[in-house]
Amino acid sequence: MGVVQTENEIRDEMKRELTLLVNEVDLIPELEQMLDEFIENKTWNEDTEELFRRVVLKPFKTLRTALLVVDFQNDFVSGSLSIKEGDAEQDPLEALPHVNNLLQNLNWNVIVYSQDWHPSNHISFFEHARNPDRELAPEDKSRKLRPFDIVRFVKPVSTIQVLYPSHCIQGGWGSQLHLGLQRVEGAHYIKKGADVYVDAYSAFSDNCGIKQSELEMLLRKNDINAVIGCGLAYDICVMHTLKDASKHGFLTCIVKSGSKGLSSLKMEEANKMFQKRGVAIIDDEMAQLISRREAFPIEWIRLLVHQATNELHGKK
Repeated sequence: MGVVQTENEIRDEMKRELTLLVNEVDLIPELEQMLDEFIENKTWNEDTEELFRRVVLKPFKTLRTALLVVDFQNDFVSGSLSIKEGDAEQDPLEALPHVNNLLQNLNWNVIVYSQDWHPSNHISFFEHARNPDRELAPEDKSRKLRPFDIVRFVKPVSTIQVLYPSHCIQGGWGSQLHLGLQRVEGAHYIKKGADVYVDAYSAFSDNCGIKQSELEMLLRKNDINAVIGCGLAYDICVMHTLKDASKHGFLTCIVKSGSKGLSSLKMEEANKMFQKRGVAIIDDEMAQLISRREAFPIEWIRLLVHQATNELHGKK
């Protein structure tokens, strides 16, 4: 018969295990607050300990990670839709060494490269906005359109669309991954945006949420529970991909040094969304710690403790 632990002993053990996860003593006060909010008006016992271990601690003990390199393609680096031409004035080539470090020197269970893969008359292309096979809403038909305008198409699919210069046309130079990007043997490739009439920012699905890519199935098949993202553009395809990863229940983070964006304002909006959804914004050092299973973002712990708290107290 095992020794029955007191409430304080169980709480102290949970605190010790959480502290090992963050490996940062400055975060101990916040960890203690999480434990207090979790237990609230209940007591630490075998049942509450089991719940806490299952929801909060077990995901880290069984962690399997996927690195997603989003759209590091020629057109976004130096081609028709070069990121460095945006008002954020960020150069994708400055991200390249950081992305290559993630690919070459760190260990991930799965590596995925995504690519925009557009037909030549894609719905997002400014040059084709008035093609006869599609119809703009009346308010857009009557105005002079410019690249980066937001329009509404009513046919053949009702959709809101940003108009971009033609980019990442299937099989062309612009759609190819940048020559300086390291390729890892055994990696997986996701091509997106191949539907003429529906764009796809996320590597998980199109913008209308109608067609899903094979990405989620691939991650589930490999028992992945954490996604580490980087690439181009921070505020568009990276943001939407990681938002979807979070929605699908994966612990999610973005490696800031390996991601560059077009718009300063949109990057700020992306960061607010990341914060709201518990998507961690991490540096190279934290990426290395995650890959070695030595420490994890506090955002992930907050998210899991919140889920455990809701389960314990019957909240949705």
